[in-house]
Amino acid sequence: MEDLFKKNAQMWEQFTSSYMDTMFQTMEKTMEQSQAFQAQVNKAVAQAVSNQMQATMTALQALQKQMEGLSAKLDQYMAQK
Repeated sequence: MEDLFKKNAQMWEQFTSSYMDTMFQTMEKTMEQSQAFQAQVNKAVAQAVSNQMQATMTALQALQKQMEGLSAKLDQYMAQK
C-alpha cells in the first residue's frame, strides 16, 4: 500500500511538473506573440502617422503657394491704387 502511495505521489509530481512546464511555455509563447503584435501595431501606426504628415505637408505647401499668389495679386492691386 505504501508503494502505491509513493508511486501515486511520483506520478502526481511528474504530472504537475510537466503541467507547469507546459503552462510556462504557453505563457512565454503568448508573451512573444503579444510583443510581435505590438511591434506590428507600432509599425502600422508609425507608417500611418508618417503618411498623414506627408499629406499634411503637401497640403501646406499647396496652401503656401496659393497664399503667395494671393499676396502677389494683392501687392499688384495695392500698387495700382
